[in-house]
Amino acid sequence: MYISSYTRKRGKFFHMIVEVFKNKKRHFKSRSSKTSDKEIAERMLEGFEQECISLFKLNINKDKILNNERLFKKVPDVANMYDKDVKFCVFAKQYVLMRYKSISDETYSSYLSVVKNSIIPYFFKMNKKLREIEALDIQKFYFHELNVREVSPNTVIHYHNLLSLIFKYALKLGTIDKNPLLTVEKPKKQKFIGKTYNPEEIHRLLNLLKKDYPQIFAPVYITLQYGLRRSELIGLKWSAIDFEGNTLKVISTVTQTAIEGTQIITCKNKTKSIAGMRSFFLTPKTKEILLELKRKQEENKKTFGSSYCKKYEEFVFVDPIGERIKPKSLSGRFAHILKKNDLPYIRFHDLRHTAATLLYGANTNIKDIQVFLGHSSAKTTMDIYIHLFNNSNIGTVSAIDERINI
Repeated sequence: MYISSYTRKRGKFFHMIVEVFKNKKRHFKSRSSKTSDKEIAERMLEGFEQECISLFKLNINKDKILNNERLFKKVPDVANMYDKDVKFCVFAKQYVLMRYKSISDETYSSYLSVVKNSIIPYFFKMNKKLREIEALDIQKFYFHELNVREVSPNTVIHYHNLLSLIFKYALKLGTIDKNPLLTVEKPKKQKFIGKTYNPEEIHRLLNLLKKDYPQIFAPVYITLQYGLRRSELIGLKWSAIDFEGNTLKVISTVTQTAIEGTQIITCKNKTKSIAGMRSFFLTPKTKEILLELKRKQEENKKTFGSSYCKKYEEFVFVDPIGERIKPKSLSGRFAHILKKNDLPYIRFHDLRHTAATLLYGANTNIKDIQVFLGHSSAKTTMDIYIHLFNNSNIGTVSAIDERINI
């Protein structure tokens, strides 16, 4: 069986074509994308292909992005974990599998990656039982990761935190009599220093986006204006914006995580922490941008008709055919634009750093910046952001608004 999908321009618009060859039979279907933009047509093609697969009743196993689902190849064997002769690698993997219902997708993905890509490859050849693992074994493991694989000290600290959970749980079950990690020295944490844009670079970026990349202009502007996390930005819903009362609320998130090679998109009606739930003053410029975005979306609904995805109508940031913007796609697109236009490289998350430093440069007090960014404590704000800059909510928003006004 073979499937081929592609776009071809016919007259003014691109047409989407899907061909499936199975048992010497050819299944064929085409449809106009009603757009002269090849990039938009290519994105529409993905949905059209899935529609054709369903129409032709074909059982095609394809990698796809799942929404609010998790894939697990094995159910943990809990009984194994009480066995005092259980192998260390087996116990470590079983522990992570057992935790999948009690931790977030992001944490589960991270734990699974550590076990599969670091712990098991190193310890498997030792073939040691859990109770045979000594502090020296773990210390050598850390040395190997730091000096042979050359991972960062912060990555090894992440390993250490997971191993701590594993050995504490084993101690609780009675599978081991002592915790070898208690005498293991972990490396010192390295402070990550993010990059930021100064006001001149911000103006250059925003003017470029407004002129040549209008689809990404609004997400970047609002991230700079409110210092949102990427998950908060993409999770923003129209119902959270009060155009009459001039408020914008951060109350939901959308995240993207790779688990077992499959991309998982998760939408939650909550933020990273209680402090993350916050309300902002809607500046006149932001209001203007959002209203124009809403008008454009209504226009796209009429333009694309039945091809327009109505599943994500409640979300503010969708592409021209109504598909919700994917977190990693947004970051990738942003990086591509910077490189193509010879702008200094920063991560999409560094726009949040930039917002924080703009506030600090406008003499906003630390407590207000903490609340603005949704941090649980002012210490977090100081540790992560403020070292990047050397110099009431409405007040903080206005402070940024004055500096990024275009």
